[in-house]
Amino acid sequence: MLTRIITGAIGAVAAIGIITTGGWVFSLAVFILSAIGWYEYHQIAAAKGKNVYYLTSGLGSLLVSGFAAFAYHAEIEELFVMAFMAMFTALFFIFNAIEGLVRHCQCGDKDWASNTALSMWGLIYCGVLFAHVILLRSLYLSPHIDLGFRVFHFGELALWMVLIGTWASDIFAYFVGYFFGKTPFCSVSPKKTFEGAVGGFVGCFLVVLAISIVCMGIPLWQGVVLGLAIAFFAPVGDLVESILKRSFDVKDSGKLFPGHGGVLDRFDSLLFTAPVTYYLFLIFTLF
Repeated sequence: MLTRIITGAIGAVAAIGIITTGGWVFSLAVFILSAIGWYEYHQIAAAKGKNVYYLTSGLGSLLVSGFAAFAYHAEIEELFVMAFMAMFTALFFIFNAIEGLVRHCQCGDKDWASNTALSMWGLIYCGVLFAHVILLRSLYLSPHIDLGFRVFHFGELALWMVLIGTWASDIFAYFVGYFFGKTPFCSVSPKKTFEGAVGGFVGCFLVVLAISIVCMGIPLWQGVVLGLAIAFFAPVGDLVESILKRSFDVKDSGKLFPGHGGVLDRFDSLLFTAPVTYYLFLIFTLF
């Protein structure tokens, strides 16, 4: 427990410094996390004899997160960023299939279909989703927000809203489940209870709603939508990673964070909530 607390404290201080600094420091940090996350994913699959392709999946993950960093600093309009993301994903799906076919023809890879699917999953999970963390931090939909003690960039505060909401989901789910949990929630995570899931949802919703209205000054209906979305997708991200690990019979994705596991263990919920929040904010600009 002490190791877990120390790691969490160091991580919190590092997160505050990196997110506050922004710029290339933030982009590089997320880029490195994306690369480590993909490596963890590759090792998880390799332990079961599966082959996640380095060329189209590994390199593709680096390219897409690298593009997000470039778009952040070049201040490319969101419409072009979305178009590139769609184009990139489609093209690398094709390249990934081609690499699988080549391996099948040259090496007799009988599992080429599952390996190709796992490789594409790795590209999207560790590349495209991590890229949206950078894109969310780069959002500039309103002037800087002055909270009295500090002036925030819009994207910076939006990212903090997602992070705090995600943490609130975990904290409320844990304590409500600990004190009141009786009904099993999902076989993938036997320790999770329905009561804990409800507590996490409500707690996350209220926290996000408060931050979005009080701190960001957005309309009530937008705060409600954001609260519901983040409260829903935070536990979904956690469950998806749990299913992934259970499918390959591993406890943790890695050992980068002592007491907490690997990159995918720590950022599983954020990988789902960050993209959803990013696109919701873009949709809000239409109203």
